[in-house]
Amino acid sequence: MKYTLSRRSALGLGAVAGSLAFLSACSTGSGNSGGSGGGGKGLALWYWPEGFDDAIVEDVKKAFPDANFSQVIQGGDFKQKLQTTLQAGSGLPALTGIKGEDIAHFATVPEFFVDLNDLGAADHKSKYVDWKWDQATTTDGKQLGIPIDIGPTALFYRFDTFEQHGLPADPDEVSKELTTWDAYIEYGKKLQAGDPEIFMVRNLAGVFGIIQRQSGQGFIDEDKNFIGSGEHVRNAWDTVVKMQKAGINAALQSQTPDSAAAVSAGKLPADPGASWHLADLMVDAPDTSGKWHVATHPGDATNQGGSFLGIPAKGENHEEAFKIILQILNGENQAVEFVHSGNFPANLEAQKDDRVTGEVEFLGNQRAGEVFATAGEHVRPIFEDPMDGTISAPFAAELELVEASGKDPEQAWSDAVKEAERLAKQNGITVA
Repeated sequence: MKYTLSRRSALGLGAVAGSLAFLSACSTGSGNSGGSGGGGKGLALWYWPEGFDDAIVEDVKKAFPDANFSQVIQGGDFKQKLQTTLQAGSGLPALTGIKGEDIAHFATVPEFFVDLNDLGAADHKSKYVDWKWDQATTTDGKQLGIPIDIGPTALFYRFDTFEQHGLPADPDEVSKELTTWDAYIEYGKKLQAGDPEIFMVRNLAGVFGIIQRQSGQGFIDEDKNFIGSGEHVRNAWDTVVKMQKAGINAALQSQTPDSAAAVSAGKLPADPGASWHLADLMVDAPDTSGKWHVATHPGDATNQGGSFLGIPAKGENHEEAFKIILQILNGENQAVEFVHSGNFPANLEAQKDDRVTGEVEFLGNQRAGEVFATAGEHVRPIFEDPMDGTISAPFAAELELVEASGKDPEQAWSDAVKEAERLAKQNGITVA
């Protein structure tokens, strides 16, 4: 069975009949709004411009008729807005979204949030992806949020291009062929033998991020030690440098006109990314609909994105706010939300719903939801320090110099480590 997924007006597209899209939890759009602020009477939910589907908002209102529930869309820097209001201690919503990239930061100030275990959260853990649940659990066991969605990674690829060049193109065959990144490089070489303008890598930094996370380690460990010069990061670095030397890297920045043109022209027939990356491909190359499939990429899947719902400690009516969270994030509503936004649900019941597992027209009528559900089962949990993004930035910057100006990879590695160590020390991270 096929389902139609609503597309964001901000993406410049109308509804695409018979298609499912996986949109980033960070995308923007008109959203839904049930009020203008967190104050006043009633229980308000703060959320970013994407917003939950109107049907979900109405479902909550019917289930809790006396709550005067509203969804309040907050534009701009959501993290900063939430943090400032939490610190002020007034004007707070009864419940709030917490972006996945921000949960590590808010875990350092758990006093601003209700420990949801005090409201019975532990009884509901089995209904959600366990590693995503754990991402919102503090080191001393407090539960700051219930997961909304996940972003398991896989390989999007043009099966028609693979077939034209004599390569296996069935998703199961591709998954079996591309179990290692070395095999991925060989695929790229074979494609280029037939067309030197075809590239298997969009840019080095993107693939580097996936390979590094496959190790199950970040750039800072649980004891606040810098580990960015470790073997797990060096291995990811060396692997993408091999891709550069093999000539299969297009060296195109994501979300640029040049990148979109390359995808549309079939010059980037393979792209590892999170489930929501399909929306990017649909925007970049709508005319290629039906020519794509998705398979597992080399190594374990990683996770990119996925957010939470939590309760500010100084908000109102914690018990009813918690019940509303469970209502929003139940299997039925998260299947509805998938059709609305494409966010792949963290709710395990929703993952089995026909609206999630149905055929995707853009992906050649493949049941892509099954691929992402399986990928989600193999994600390796990774500790993320609030400063991880800052400390890792020099590596991406140096890889851009390697691909853009031909900087020596060894010198680039040395410079990346040096700058990362400087930033680590500056931010109180121990450098051996």
